[in-house]
Amino acid sequence: GPWDHYQSHGLDRATEMLRWFDYWLKDIDNGIMKEPPILYCVMGAPPDRMIRRAGRWPLPEARPVKYYFAPGPSGSVLSANDGLLTSSTPKPGADSYVVDYRTTSGTRTRWTGGPPAYADMAANDRKALTYTTEPLARAVEVVGHPIMHLWLQCPAGDVDVFAYLEEVDAQGRSTYITEGCLRASHRALSQPPHARLGLPHHSGLEKDAAKLPKEPVELVFDLLPTGKHFPAGHRIRIAITCADKDSYQTPQLSPPPSITVLRDAQ
Repeated sequence: GPWDHYQSHGLDRATEMLRWFDYWLKDIDNGIMKEPPILYCVMGAPPDRMIRRAGRWPLPEARPVKYYFAPGPSGSVLSANDGLLTSSTPKPGADSYVVDYRTTSGTRTRWTGGPPAYADMAANDRKALTYTTEPLARAVEVVGHPIMHLWLQCPAGDVDVFAYLEEVDAQGRSTYITEGCLRASHRALSQPPHARLGLPHHSGLEKDAAKLPKEPVELVFDLLPTGKHFPAGHRIRIAITCADKDSYQTPQLSPPPSITVLRDAQ
Protein backbone atom coordinates (compact mmCIF):
# COMPACT_ATOMS: atom_id res chain seq x y z
CA GLY A 1 0.00 0.00 0.00
CA PRO A 2 0.95 3.70 -0.06
CA TRP A 3 1.80 3.77 3.63
CA ASP A 4 5.16 3.96 5.35
CA HIS A 5 6.15 2.62 8.79
CA TYR A 6 3.98 5.17 10.58
CA GLN A 7 0.78 5.71 8.69
CA SER A 8 -2.01 4.04 6.75
CA HIS A 9 -4.24 5.26 3.93
CA GLY A 10 -7.78 3.94 3.61
CA LEU A 11 -7.00 1.01 5.92
CA ASP A 12 -6.63 0.64 9.69
CA ARG A 13 -3.38 -1.27 9.30
CA ALA A 14 -2.73 -1.37 13.07
CA THR A 15 -6.01 -3.24 13.56
CA GLU A 16 -5.01 -5.78 10.91
CA MET A 17 -1.68 -6.31 12.64
CA LEU A 18 -3.32 -6.71 16.05
CA ARG A 19 -5.75 -9.28 14.64
CA TRP A 20 -2.79 -11.29 13.35
CA PHE A 21 -1.00 -11.16 16.72
CA ASP A 22 -4.22 -11.96 18.59
CA TYR A 23 -4.64 -15.12 16.54
CA TRP A 24 -1.05 -16.37 16.72
CA LEU A 25 -0.02 -15.20 20.20
CA LYS A 26 -3.30 -15.23 22.14
CA ASP A 27 -5.16 -18.07 20.36
CA ILE A 28 -8.10 -15.77 19.63
CA ASP A 29 -10.09 -17.28 16.78
CA ASN A 30 -11.00 -13.99 15.10
CA GLY A 31 -11.44 -15.39 11.59
CA ILE A 32 -8.32 -13.82 10.11
CA MET A 33 -7.07 -17.17 8.82
CA LYS A 34 -10.30 -17.69 6.88
CA GLU A 35 -9.71 -14.52 4.85
CA PRO A 36 -7.65 -14.30 1.64
CA PRO A 37 -3.99 -13.89 2.65
CA ILE A 38 -3.17 -10.92 0.41
CA LEU A 39 -4.38 -7.46 1.39
CA TYR A 40 -3.35 -4.59 -0.90
CA CYS A 41 -4.26 -1.06 -1.87
CA VAL A 42 -4.62 0.32 -5.41
CA MET A 43 -3.72 4.01 -5.20
CA GLY A 44 -5.98 6.30 -7.21
CA ALA A 45 -8.78 3.76 -7.55
CA PRO A 46 -12.35 4.69 -6.54
CA PRO A 47 -12.66 4.59 -2.72
CA ASP A 48 -14.84 1.50 -2.76
CA ARG A 49 -12.27 -0.32 -4.92
CA MET A 50 -9.07 0.89 -3.27
CA ILE A 51 -8.60 -1.85 -0.63
CA ARG A 52 -8.67 -5.36 -2.08
CA ARG A 53 -7.91 -8.94 -1.12
CA ALA A 54 -6.49 -11.77 -3.18
CA GLY A 55 -5.78 -15.46 -2.77
CA ARG A 56 -2.26 -15.31 -4.17
CA TRP A 57 0.45 -13.02 -5.49
CA PRO A 58 1.19 -12.15 -8.24
CA LEU A 59 -2.50 -11.70 -8.92
CA PRO A 60 -3.81 -14.54 -11.10
CA GLU A 61 -5.67 -12.05 -13.33
CA ALA A 62 -2.60 -9.85 -13.87
CA ARG A 63 -1.44 -9.62 -17.47
CA PRO A 64 2.22 -8.76 -18.15
CA VAL A 65 2.56 -5.96 -20.70
CA LYS A 66 5.82 -4.97 -22.36
CA TYR A 67 6.60 -1.28 -22.70
CA TYR A 68 9.52 -0.13 -24.83
CA PHE A 69 11.73 2.94 -24.84
CA ALA A 70 11.25 4.84 -28.09
CA PRO A 71 12.34 8.15 -29.61
CA GLY A 72 10.27 11.22 -28.80
CA PRO A 73 9.37 13.83 -28.29
CA SER A 74 6.49 13.14 -25.94
CA GLY A 75 6.10 16.89 -25.41
CA SER A 76 5.57 16.33 -21.69
CA VAL A 77 8.95 17.33 -20.19
CA LEU A 78 12.20 19.07 -21.19
CA SER A 79 14.40 16.17 -20.09
CA ALA A 80 17.71 14.99 -21.51
CA ASN A 81 15.86 13.17 -24.29
CA ASP A 82 12.04 13.37 -23.78
CA GLY A 83 11.54 9.87 -25.16
CA LEU A 84 8.34 7.91 -25.54
CA LEU A 85 7.16 4.84 -23.62
CA THR A 86 5.17 2.62 -25.94
CA SER A 87 3.73 -0.88 -26.23
CA SER A 88 4.75 -0.92 -29.92
CA THR A 89 8.15 -2.36 -30.85
CA PRO A 90 10.44 0.60 -31.66
CA LYS A 91 13.08 0.90 -34.34
CA PRO A 92 16.67 0.49 -33.05
CA GLY A 93 18.18 3.62 -31.57
CA ALA A 94 20.02 4.99 -28.54
CA ASP A 95 19.96 7.86 -26.06
CA SER A 96 23.06 9.41 -24.48
CA TYR A 97 23.09 10.87 -21.00
CA VAL A 98 25.81 12.60 -18.98
CA VAL A 99 25.47 11.56 -15.34
CA ASP A 100 24.06 14.39 -13.22
CA TYR A 101 24.94 13.85 -9.56
CA ARG A 102 22.38 16.49 -8.49
CA THR A 103 19.42 14.22 -9.24
CA THR A 104 17.30 13.27 -6.24
CA SER A 105 13.90 11.85 -5.36
CA GLY A 106 13.79 14.31 -2.44
CA THR A 107 14.58 14.63 1.23
CA ARG A 108 11.37 13.08 2.60
CA THR A 109 11.19 9.72 0.88
CA ARG A 110 10.38 6.14 1.81
CA TRP A 111 14.05 5.82 2.81
CA THR A 112 14.39 8.77 5.19
CA GLY A 113 11.90 7.84 7.93
CA GLY A 114 8.79 9.73 8.91
CA PRO A 115 5.88 10.37 6.56
CA PRO A 116 7.18 10.70 2.98
CA ALA A 117 6.37 13.85 1.04
CA TYR A 118 7.57 13.50 -2.55
CA ALA A 119 7.71 16.78 -4.43
CA ASP A 120 6.74 17.14 -8.08
CA MET A 121 9.22 14.79 -9.79
CA ALA A 122 9.18 16.91 -12.96
CA ALA A 123 12.08 19.02 -11.65
CA ASN A 124 14.17 15.87 -11.24
CA ASP A 125 12.96 14.47 -14.56
CA ARG A 126 14.42 17.49 -16.36
CA LYS A 127 17.88 16.23 -15.29
CA ALA A 128 17.12 12.64 -16.33
CA LEU A 129 16.39 10.37 -19.23
CA THR A 130 12.61 10.06 -19.50
CA TYR A 131 10.24 7.82 -21.42
CA THR A 132 6.59 8.87 -21.24
CA THR A 133 3.43 7.44 -22.78
CA GLU A 134 0.98 9.48 -24.76
CA PRO A 135 -2.08 10.48 -22.68
CA LEU A 136 -3.87 7.23 -21.84
CA ALA A 137 -6.99 6.60 -23.90
CA ARG A 138 -8.39 4.49 -21.05
CA ALA A 139 -7.57 3.84 -17.42
CA VAL A 140 -4.73 1.42 -16.68
CA GLU A 141 -4.02 -0.41 -13.43
CA VAL A 142 -0.48 -1.48 -12.59
CA VAL A 143 -0.48 -4.02 -9.73
CA GLY A 144 2.64 -6.02 -8.92
CA HIS A 145 6.37 -5.79 -9.50
CA PRO A 146 7.42 -3.81 -12.61
CA ILE A 147 10.63 -5.28 -14.06
CA MET A 148 13.23 -3.20 -15.88
CA HIS A 149 15.33 -4.55 -18.76
CA LEU A 150 17.90 -1.84 -19.45
CA TRP A 151 20.62 -2.19 -22.07
CA LEU A 152 23.37 0.35 -21.55
CA GLN A 153 26.94 1.13 -22.46
CA CYS A 154 29.27 3.15 -20.25
CA PRO A 155 33.04 3.83 -20.53
CA ALA A 156 33.30 4.03 -16.72
CA GLY A 157 33.90 0.79 -14.86
CA ASP A 158 30.69 1.11 -12.91
CA VAL A 159 27.54 3.21 -12.61
CA ASP A 160 24.47 3.33 -10.40
CA VAL A 161 21.08 3.19 -12.14
CA PHE A 162 17.78 4.41 -10.69
CA ALA A 163 14.46 3.83 -12.42
CA TYR A 164 11.35 5.68 -11.24
CA LEU A 165 7.78 4.82 -12.21
CA GLU A 166 5.74 8.04 -12.23
CA GLU A 167 2.29 9.35 -13.06
CA VAL A 168 2.02 12.55 -15.10
CA ASP A 169 -1.25 14.48 -14.92
CA ALA A 170 -2.75 16.83 -17.52
CA GLN A 171 -0.92 19.82 -15.99
CA GLY A 172 2.47 18.09 -16.26
CA ARG A 173 2.92 17.28 -12.56
CA SER A 174 4.86 14.05 -12.16
CA THR A 175 4.05 11.94 -9.09
CA TYR A 176 6.38 9.29 -7.68
CA ILE A 177 4.83 5.82 -7.68
CA THR A 178 7.71 3.38 -7.08
CA GLU A 179 11.35 2.79 -7.92
CA GLY A 180 14.11 0.25 -8.47
CA CYS A 181 17.87 0.61 -8.50
CA LEU A 182 20.99 -1.40 -9.29
CA ARG A 183 24.73 -0.83 -9.27
CA ALA A 184 25.85 -2.08 -12.68
CA SER A 185 28.78 -4.11 -11.33
CA HIS A 186 26.23 -6.27 -9.45
CA ARG A 187 24.16 -7.00 -12.57
CA ALA A 188 24.84 -10.77 -12.59
CA LEU A 189 21.66 -12.74 -12.03
CA SER A 190 21.82 -15.57 -9.53
CA GLN A 191 19.61 -18.14 -7.88
CA PRO A 192 17.92 -16.64 -4.80
CA PRO A 193 18.31 -18.49 -1.49
CA HIS A 194 14.56 -18.13 -0.88
CA ALA A 195 11.31 -18.02 -2.83
CA ARG A 196 11.29 -14.69 -4.67
CA LEU A 197 8.22 -14.87 -6.91
CA GLY A 198 10.38 -15.42 -9.99
CA LEU A 199 11.82 -11.91 -9.76
CA PRO A 200 15.42 -11.15 -10.82
CA HIS A 201 17.90 -11.72 -8.00
CA HIS A 202 21.38 -10.25 -7.50
CA SER A 203 23.56 -11.73 -4.79
CA GLY A 204 25.44 -8.52 -3.93
CA LEU A 205 28.50 -10.69 -3.25
CA GLU A 206 31.99 -9.52 -4.18
CA LYS A 207 32.67 -12.75 -6.06
CA ASP A 208 29.75 -12.03 -8.42
CA ALA A 209 30.65 -8.38 -9.10
CA ALA A 210 32.16 -7.41 -12.45
CA LYS A 211 33.19 -4.10 -13.99
CA LEU A 212 31.42 -2.90 -17.10
CA PRO A 213 32.89 -4.13 -20.40
CA LYS A 214 33.17 -1.94 -23.49
CA GLU A 215 30.18 -3.58 -25.18
CA PRO A 216 26.55 -3.00 -24.08
CA VAL A 217 25.23 -5.03 -21.14
CA GLU A 218 21.73 -5.76 -19.90
CA LEU A 219 20.64 -4.77 -16.40
CA VAL A 220 17.54 -6.60 -15.17
CA PHE A 221 15.97 -5.53 -11.87
CA ASP A 222 12.53 -5.20 -10.33
CA LEU A 223 10.89 -2.10 -8.97
CA LEU A 224 9.32 -2.26 -5.53
CA PRO A 225 5.79 -3.66 -5.83
CA THR A 226 2.92 -1.24 -6.24
CA GLY A 227 -0.78 -0.93 -6.93
CA LYS A 228 -1.72 2.13 -9.01
CA HIS A 229 -4.74 3.23 -11.01
CA PHE A 230 -3.69 5.55 -13.86
CA PRO A 231 -6.82 7.41 -15.08
CA ALA A 232 -7.53 8.14 -18.72
CA GLY A 233 -5.80 11.33 -19.87
CA HIS A 234 -2.81 10.84 -17.56
CA ARG A 235 0.55 9.46 -18.66
CA ILE A 236 2.91 6.77 -17.39
CA ARG A 237 6.57 7.75 -17.18
CA ILE A 238 9.85 5.95 -16.53
CA ALA A 239 12.67 8.29 -15.47
CA ILE A 240 16.26 7.02 -15.47
CA THR A 241 19.03 8.66 -13.42
CA CYS A 242 22.43 7.59 -12.12
CA ALA A 243 22.27 9.24 -8.69
CA ASP A 244 19.83 9.95 -5.88
CA LYS A 245 21.96 12.30 -3.80
CA ASP A 246 19.65 12.49 -0.77
CA SER A 247 19.17 8.73 -0.43
CA TYR A 248 22.25 6.92 -1.76
CA GLN A 249 26.02 7.21 -1.59
CA THR A 250 26.88 7.03 -5.28
CA PRO A 251 30.62 7.41 -5.97
CA GLN A 252 31.17 10.60 -7.98
CA LEU A 253 33.60 10.60 -10.87
CA SER A 254 35.18 13.72 -12.33
CA PRO A 255 34.32 14.45 -15.04
CA PRO A 256 30.95 12.69 -14.79
CA PRO A 257 30.74 9.75 -17.20
CA SER A 258 28.13 9.37 -19.90
CA ILE A 259 25.92 6.38 -20.51
CA THR A 260 24.20 5.24 -23.66
CA VAL A 261 20.80 3.54 -23.37
CA LEU A 262 19.99 1.31 -26.31
CA ARG A 263 16.44 1.06 -27.67
CA ASP A 264 15.02 -1.81 -29.71
CA ALA A 265 12.79 -4.88 -29.35
CA GLN A 266 14.90 -6.09 -26.42
